[in-house]
Amino acid sequence: GGPGPPSQSRAALVRLCLLWGALCSPGGAGFNLDTKFLILKRGGTEGSFFGFSVALHRQTDGQDRYLLLTGAPQDVATGTENATRTGAVYSCPLSVSMNDCERVDIEEKSEPRKNIIEDMWLGVTIASQRQPSGRVLVSVTCWDALRGLVGGAFKSLSITHGT
Repeated sequence: GGPGPPSQSRAALVRLCLLWGALCSPGGAGFNLDTKFLILKRGGTEGSFFGFSVALHRQTDGQDRYLLLTGAPQDVATGTENATRTGAVYSCPLSVSMNDCERVDIEEKSEPRKNIIEDMWLGVTIASQRQPSGRVLVSVTCWDALRGLVGGAFKSLSITHGT
C-alpha cells in the first residue's frame, strides 16, 4: 500500500500547514512607532482595562495643550450608590511621567428601574472633535444577565486636565 487517495493526502497537508502556521506565528504583538520619545501611562485599578480605548484631545480651557484620553471600562466606581464597577475615563497630559493621569469626573447615578450603571463599561469608546474647544464623546454599553443588551448610551462632555 501506497499513500491514500489524493483528497486524504491533501487534507493531511492542509492540516500540517495550519499547525505549522499556528506554531510559528507570534501571538498578538504590539509595537511603538516612535521608540525615541516613548510615552507610557498608568492608571485605573488592577483589571480595569486601562487603555482599552484612546483618543487625542485638544484642551483649550485654561492651558492650551493636547491630552490623551483613555478608557478603563472595568474600573471601580467612586462615590456612586448601588454600583461597584462602572468603568472610567482618564485624562493624561503628553509627558514623560507615567503616573499623571487623572480620572475624569462623570457623574452618573444608579436608578435600578431606569438607569443601571453597574458594569456599564464607561469608556469602552472615546472620540474627540480634535478642534479648539471641541467636545468628547464617551460611550457605554450596558449588559444585563437577565435582559441582555440594555442599550448603548453616549455622553458628550468638555474635559479639562489639572484645573
